[in-house]
Amino acid sequence: MLFVKSKSFEFNYALFLPIFLFYLLSIGVQYGAAVYDQVSYQHIVLKQIIFCVASLGLLFLTQKIKTALLLRLSPYFYVVSLAIMSLLYKFYDPVMYQLTGTKRWLRIGSFSFQPSELVKLTFALVIVYFTLHYEKKVSERTVKSDLKYVMNILLISLPTFLLMYMQKDFGTSLVFIICLGALFMIAGVHWKILAICSGILFIIGVLLICLVFTEYGNQILYGLNFKTYQLDRVRAWIDPFAYSQSIGYQQAQSLLSVSAGGFSGRPAEIPAIYVPVRESDMVFTVIAETFGFLGSVTVVFLYFYLFYQVIYTAIQTNNKGNLYLAIVWVFGLLFQIVENIGASIGLLPLTGIPLPFLSQGGTSLIILGCGLGMILGFKKSQ
Repeated sequence: MLFVKSKSFEFNYALFLPIFLFYLLSIGVQYGAAVYDQVSYQHIVLKQIIFCVASLGLLFLTQKIKTALLLRLSPYFYVVSLAIMSLLYKFYDPVMYQLTGTKRWLRIGSFSFQPSELVKLTFALVIVYFTLHYEKKVSERTVKSDLKYVMNILLISLPTFLLMYMQKDFGTSLVFIICLGALFMIAGVHWKILAICSGILFIIGVLLICLVFTEYGNQILYGLNFKTYQLDRVRAWIDPFAYSQSIGYQQAQSLLSVSAGGFSGRPAEIPAIYVPVRESDMVFTVIAETFGFLGSVTVVFLYFYLFYQVIYTAIQTNNKGNLYLAIVWVFGLLFQIVENIGASIGLLPLTGIPLPFLSQGGTSLIILGCGLGMILGFKKSQ
């Protein structure tokens, strides 16, 4: 059957509570961003409410669908989502392209969304599906069999990375890499393979950073399809205040905003700090400046409570597929949180990765609703 039988399903209120709180917080944060930027908040808040309601509706729908069915159909979902993302080369949003220099938003009429958010969900499903298929097929695992499995998963992932590369979406590519790494670890891939993969990624990362600071290295990076603004983000990250009137302006203003919040929030008599793109990439500054260190820690705690409930729910089902999905989902979101907050406080370079639930964007909220609905359906779906 397509849907979980109602008699066997128990709604998971412990998991739903942090989800609902994040929906409320997202509306409040977008209101705060509009007030700080001195723009009309009515339209922004109304749009965020609509996105939250749509996300919540899909959450309740998805949690009724059996996880096993979603996994079986995942190869088809994955192919369709990649096909949708490939449409970006003809139907991309020209306005967003002018603003960001990337073709991440699909424009059809007056409607636009980010296909990469949909691919995040189908990607998680399909790599878990083939991992379960591998474990069922192989009776005795060896380094050779694990290596073959890893190569097969990387081959399945290749179209995603090619599309990300062509879109110049380096930040989202990192999310997919983290998801793969999390799955390989939880699936018990041999440590030698994990060590080699980690070493290769580390060397590539160090080389890329080093190439940013030499003229010859810049030419190599341009040849690899990197853009000037991406290299500027790394330079600004090293010393944002040295470039505070140019390429480091956004990160420098973010640091000033976070520091203005102090321990419990910016005093009313101190003017608000202007931060570009506060409603999206820099949404954490709204929390840090308004509620200070206490508010920031509370939000981080709420994220970890959500992740705890997700993993606990998966463990309770005694189902390996559910656990793999939960781990991949948690690590993917955890990386986005670390990168977004890290960029806001100067620990990491800007990549344009949104803060889950809180950054402006309907596509992200709706896909989050689908993913969380699937996890809510773990409770008694097996």
